[in-house]
Amino acid sequence: MNMERTDHQSGWYTALRLLAVCALLYLFLVGIKMMGTGCKAMASGEDSFARVLIRSADNPFVGLMVGIFVTSLIQSSSVTTSIVVALVASGLLPVKTAVPVVMGANIGTTVTNTIVSMGYVMRRDEFRRAVSGAVVHDVFNVLVTIVLLPLELAFGFLSRPAAWIAGKLPAIGDGVNVKAFNPLGPILEPPLALFRHIIGKPEGPCWVAGITALVGLVFIFVALVLLVKALRTLMLSRVEVAIGRALGESGWTGVIIGMLATALVQSSSITTSTLVPMAAAGIVTVAQILPITIGANIGTTVTALIASMAGSADGGVGGLTIALVHCLFNIGGLLIFYPVPALRRVPVRIAQTVGRLAARSRKLALLYVLLVFYGIPGALILIYRLF
Repeated sequence: MNMERTDHQSGWYTALRLLAVCALLYLFLVGIKMMGTGCKAMASGEDSFARVLIRSADNPFVGLMVGIFVTSLIQSSSVTTSIVVALVASGLLPVKTAVPVVMGANIGTTVTNTIVSMGYVMRRDEFRRAVSGAVVHDVFNVLVTIVLLPLELAFGFLSRPAAWIAGKLPAIGDGVNVKAFNPLGPILEPPLALFRHIIGKPEGPCWVAGITALVGLVFIFVALVLLVKALRTLMLSRVEVAIGRALGESGWTGVIIGMLATALVQSSSITTSTLVPMAAAGIVTVAQILPITIGANIGTTVTALIASMAGSADGGVGGLTIALVHCLFNIGGLLIFYPVPALRRVPVRIAQTVGRLAARSRKLALLYVLLVFYGIPGALILIYRLF
């Protein structure tokens, strides 16, 4: 009888823990959404700083820096690539100039999960695992850019096949009313609507956008502090084994999971940032995270592809070409690095090294974020514009 009562109590305890994890994960996702919404509102718009900066990227290396810097500010490669697609489609930006910007956007979008990993700065072991799990996305995208940017500049490695494919594809829709389905939108909308009602729309005064981003950041950090404790208790046994089996030995299942999840929620930041608490808790390894981030890279191209294919109804294929370049870039990264075990281990080992260094010097970790995503790109862009 006592055994049955204990089992019953254990069942209720597990159910409460599961509810707590779901509530904290919801708060975490709301925070990610709010931070992204605030940052986008501050940096985007028809005559925004982002658009002006992208239009000025007439040098390939500067274009790469612009892509990193703008996407780090907006925290969404989808927004950056959509701006680029619109500029190319309208003839304001040549495809050749746009390609490095798109590659930079792929690097800049990883800033969100790297910022999320800073939430564990007070816990050394968790911080090491969180940074490693977040930075593997940065490292992989940088490595792919190092390989493919020179090939693109020398031979049109991505733009030529993209232009050929764009010429063969038919126009879809009316060029205006095409939008991908986002299942997280209705779920995350109630607290965002309440916040807009109390404070105001982020698209309005700049201070409202700033507060929105700041509140989102607070939500993220509060959720992270509590989420790891709940995950440890709930998930370190059967669920951990289930995750390992789901990802599989080769990790190709992880690629598909990342691709589908990101295509649905239309944000690689949400997909990859959700993995950071799991990495911090020791539930997933860096090697298991890598294929999901690769899949997320591919999945995040869906929004721009749909919009550009709709826009091609007007007769131009430039926007579609650059959207296809983005897609081919991410597929190329998968095909170059992931099938070969020796190459696959390179970003994993670099990320693990960065995690160990970050655990030894937390200031170095913060410096990494500030310099790689903001300081160095911003300084180089400024120097180029001045001289």
